[in-house]
Amino acid sequence: MGLSSGRRRELSAKGNRLKAHVIVRADELSDATLAHVRQAFGTKELIKIRISTDDRQQCLLTAQELAERIPCELVQRIGRVALLYRPAAQADDTHNTQGD
Repeated sequence: MGLSSGRRRELSAKGNRLKAHVIVRADELSDATLAHVRQAFGTKELIKIRISTDDRQQCLLTAQELAERIPCELVQRIGRVALLYRPAAQADDTHNTQGD
């Protein structure tokens, strides 16, 4: 997908007002967890995810894996919170391919 730096800044600014919508464990990205995140994208294009781990590297890897498997764009990760973006049109296109 690839976001421009301007679009990334715009989404980051919008994300400041959001609260974490979903909490996931870094060591447990199950199909149910992925389905829950996809469901959150059903009503919103931009969501915050809190990742439960004390390891910074594991948090980053989990955020990247989420973005790859949903699929969506990782806008930013600050601490244990990741901001994810998926346009509504893409959500409609991938709605039927949730068998991850």
